[in-house]
Amino acid sequence: MTYEMISVRKLTPIIGAEMSGVDLSQPLGNQTFQGIHDALMDNLVIFICGQTLTPEQHKAFGRRFGELHVHPAVPGLDGHPEMFLIHTDANSKRINGEDWHSDLSCDREPPMASILHPHVVPESGGDTLFANRYAAYDALSGRGGVSRPLQLR
Repeated sequence: MTYEMISVRKLTPIIGAEMSGVDLSQPLGNQTFQGIHDALMDNLVIFICGQTLTPEQHKAFGRRFGELHVHPAVPGLDGHPEMFLIHTDANSKRINGEDWHSDLSCDREPPMASILHPHVVPESGGDTLFANRYAAYDALSGRGGVSRPLQLR
């Protein structure tokens, strides 16, 4: 799929795409941002690999989607209350987000998205998994159709 100057490759039929052709460290034109926004709405999760961002650039990108959220229970980084560090290593007693969850869905007005910017990732394991709750709901029986399994490939 192509969105103006960027390229988007679906990873599965129901969720996730990889995007290339954009540098988030640079100011984004309106057409480029609209392509990123449309890709997110179409795929629910997008991966934009190979980015190197300062906290200011990270926040500038996030602000294109709306006001940044400050987590009510996790302290932010010094000077950047909208950002926090997630760190897990071989010695960690607890893995961050080890269960299925929806980020801040308990807030009166939850954020529309989360932006993760990994700096160190393991060669294998440690994956963050994503689920399409729209597709799961649509697959339930009693919704005007037959219950059917979700197929990823």
